[in-house]
Amino acid sequence: MKVATFLRIGLLIDDWTVPQWVYRIVADIQSSEIARISVVIKNADPPAPPRSLWRKVLSYRKELLYLLVKKLDELKNRAEPNAFEPMNLKPLLDDCPVVSVLPRKEKYDDYFEEGDLARILEYDLDVALRFGFNILKGGVLQIARHGIWSYHHGDNRTHRGGPAGFWEVMEGEPTTGSILQVLSPRLDDGKILYRSYAATDPFSVTKNRNNYYWKSSAFVMRKLEDLAEEGPEGLDHETTAADRPPSGRPIYKIPTNRRMLELLGGWIKRYAGCQIKKIFFQEQWFLAFGLKGHFTPLLPPRDRFWADPFPIKKEDKYFVFIEEYLEKTKKGHISVIEIDPNGRWSRPVKVLEKDYHLAYPFVFEWQGEYYMLPETSSQKTLELYRCRSFPHQWQLEKVLMEGVNAVDATLAEMEGSWWLFVNMAAVAGNVKNWDELYLFYADHPLGPWKPHRRNPVKSDVRNSRPAGRVFSENGRFFRPAQDCSKRYGYAISINQILRISPTDYEEKEVSKILPQWRKDLMGNHTFNRMEGLTVLDGLIRRPRW
Repeated sequence: MKVATFLRIGLLIDDWTVPQWVYRIVADIQSSEIARISVVIKNADPPAPPRSLWRKVLSYRKELLYLLVKKLDELKNRAEPNAFEPMNLKPLLDDCPVVSVLPRKEKYDDYFEEGDLARILEYDLDVALRFGFNILKGGVLQIARHGIWSYHHGDNRTHRGGPAGFWEVMEGEPTTGSILQVLSPRLDDGKILYRSYAATDPFSVTKNRNNYYWKSSAFVMRKLEDLAEEGPEGLDHETTAADRPPSGRPIYKIPTNRRMLELLGGWIKRYAGCQIKKIFFQEQWFLAFGLKGHFTPLLPPRDRFWADPFPIKKEDKYFVFIEEYLEKTKKGHISVIEIDPNGRWSRPVKVLEKDYHLAYPFVFEWQGEYYMLPETSSQKTLELYRCRSFPHQWQLEKVLMEGVNAVDATLAEMEGSWWLFVNMAAVAGNVKNWDELYLFYADHPLGPWKPHRRNPVKSDVRNSRPAGRVFSENGRFFRPAQDCSKRYGYAISINQILRISPTDYEEKEVSKILPQWRKDLMGNHTFNRMEGLTVLDGLIRRPRW
């Protein structure tokens, strides 16, 4: 449904120059069919004059080590595109009226005068977006019909002007949160519109911030689309990124030199340990299958790994399709392993290879024929193959999607409809595609595939990315998903699907397969079952020599 008129958006800024992630939000609004910036509310409080180097040193003398480490990190880990590159908003807002406001300050709070509020109210705003000013209090919170929307990066770990995303890296927190919420008179007590969790980069604050700020730049348009489509009720649908952070957590400030030394000690220990392990050990994915109550590990040669097992049973024999990745070529192809009823297995045989990387061989039967939907993300496609001679000959049947950064596509037929679960990185830039689950539906697996109304239906690195076939037990459907918080492919989350329709989706985690079923295990990320056979993969370290 298209709205008859544009949603009227107010933009609160301190300066025309903004970080590139904010610029993208404004650009998306101005190019959309549902909203326009109606007024710019610009802070008239003059910026502080630039200080000399000596004054900066004196001002930050207790935090100099933090500033030095921050600068070195930025120089070593330059991000392209950089979410914080300064951009000029004026070209996007040439014809937009501007209301300059000199707020009344009370400690950290900004209050607008009655005359300024009256001028802003004339624009009859639906939403206001805050990318400037201090903490807003008083009548300004009522300038837009659906409130002032504001980002909170870092799950209560930042103080005013503090380093969002810094503490998660330095303290080894597996996830970094981001929230879009409506401002309220009580700080951090406003209605949450959108919540997401990203994997924390283990060693670089620059990389960590760049990843999750870019991802969060999509939140505003997603909620404006909900508002345009459904009215105020559309703002009641928070993403299924689950729990709120625990209350009572400390508010973090920029670390003093002494505290920074302590943090660096822990960081150096973790970094050195990681580098030493890389020198003496290689990480390798292997397979394990369970038949008649006994699990058998399948360890590949040192020059490759085996992962993503998908079984098919045919004529009392199991055929397990896998990704076989060769270290020499740095590219994966699809192979098959045969397993007989007594647990005897054959070496993998190559069945599908391209000049680009293939992985996650989702194999299924439909109308008496076998199909495969392997991962072809390097081509930015979803390619469906039909089997011409089982299990060794496969031919491209149809390209289901093009121009998508999609991984681990998983099909499921439920209650007469076909559903496609897939992880995508919708925002351009160095954004990991571990976090956000997209859902599509069709009458049959050949499509055409229609996007779910609430895509992405989940934004949580802990249980979004598919990890195997959807399976059913006692009339209930369960979806395996990867937990990539501590590392890529750390654990497998089993999620019960509670509701699924073209406009609604809800699931809850009911179980978890942790990497604890083998002493040297570091991760597992694919789980499948078929008629008495259970297959999964695991990650181990092997000595290089």
